[in-house]
Formats: sequence, C-alpha cells, structure tokens
Amino acid sequence: MLRFILFFVLSLALYYVIKGFFKGLKLRKALKTGSEQAGERTRGPSQQPPPITDELVQDPVCGVYCPKRDALSLNWQGKTYYFCSDKCRQKFQEQKK
Repeated sequence: MLRFILFFVLSLALYYVIKGFFKGLKLRKALKTGSEQAGERTRGPSQQPPPITDELVQDPVCGVYCPKRDALSLNWQGKTYYFCSDKCRQKFQEQKK
C-alpha cells in the first residue's frame, strides 16, 4: 500500500513538472513570435507612428490637464482659454469681471 501511495505521489509530481515545462515552451514561443511581429511593425522608415491628433490643455483655474477635444473653451479678449468643466469656466468668468 505504501508503494502505491509513493508511486501515485511521484506520478503527480512528474505530471506537473512536465506540464510546467510544456507551458513554459509555449510561453517562450509566444513571446518570441510577439517580439518578431513588433519588430516587423516598426521596421523601415515608411512605418512611422501615427501622429498625435489631440493635445492636452491646462485649465487656468484648477490646473488640471485635459484633452483639447473634451475641454470647454472661452474666448476672452482675443485669447482662447480651455477648461475641464463648466464650473471652472464660470469661476474664471467671475474672476475676470
């Protein structure tokens, strides 16, 4: 009976060792394939990164940066100001009165 239990425990240990080995091989292969694909995407002068289409603007009231496309704007004395919220825009207008 003791031999059977010992055989069973050793079999389980061997199973998990082999399973981990093959899982590691698959992971290494996936990493290698991924890095090769990444290299192909960035190779060559014609493959430039996409241009930045939006910029961050700083709210003059609270100092928070937000994308220009999402910011609220206000033209004040020929200059455009950008705000993160309507609350900040109203606060700015009250300060300038």
